[in-house]
Amino acid sequence: PAGAAAGSRRASLDPTTRHLLASLRVCGRCEKFQRLGEDADGGYLTCMDGWEHGGVRAALSMGVEHHDKWSQDMSRLLRGQGVGGTVVHQFDCTVSGGQQCPGCVFHPICIAPEGEEKPSYWGMSTVLKKTDLAAAKDRSLIMKMDIEAAEWPILAKERADVLRKFRQVILEFHGLNKEPNHKQYDVAVGALLGAGFRVVHIHGNNCCGMYSVPGSDYSVPRILEVTFASGSQPIQCQNRQTLHALDRDNIGKPPLPMAHLPGA
Repeated sequence: PAGAAAGSRRASLDPTTRHLLASLRVCGRCEKFQRLGEDADGGYLTCMDGWEHGGVRAALSMGVEHHDKWSQDMSRLLRGQGVGGTVVHQFDCTVSGGQQCPGCVFHPICIAPEGEEKPSYWGMSTVLKKTDLAAAKDRSLIMKMDIEAAEWPILAKERADVLRKFRQVILEFHGLNKEPNHKQYDVAVGALLGAGFRVVHIHGNNCCGMYSVPGSDYSVPRILEVTFASGSQPIQCQNRQTLHALDRDNIGKPPLPMAHLPGA
């Protein structure tokens, strides 16, 4: 029977891959999203629950290329709440400048895993020190990170006390089809979950297709945008992705099918 065959395929799924994909399910509630950044590639959904109460001091935009409307939009939001000084720090060592916006400062620096710093590459703790944010209160920062697969080793080695500085972490995860790396990926996502975040939104970048998981009927976009929020209320984890009204295709290719993820 078809049901028995599906159960057999799921039973043969590599346990590390299963755990990784299960950890990417939406398991937290967000009542109000806002799209920050471009209307296509470069735009990300941010959870606005509780935003009216303030408390966010600054934002970090990791990976800006030659455009970063996310920084512009975040600057407008923070300055609209009366936050002064530098409100957005942009980091990218592959370009000569970032998005021009009030309260935005560009650093020609890329991000490295802790303990692996080199010229033009800072670890996250150094980033916080160099931007005078090392003493920032827990949950007073927001970070957007789109750094072409460098996110995995950085997060896998990141300290929980550094991650707890952030209220939200908005990531584009790259290369989910690279099965030999799944152990590192699983550690990286686990670091975020262990620092008190829940996944509140996922969306596939339609540039690069789906990863059909061997030994199962599961699939996930090879490049996946994920919004992690702290303080979100738990919900029943969603094995099947749903499209939000603010989601947009990244490029002019056909839309991707919805992700189908395993349970824990």
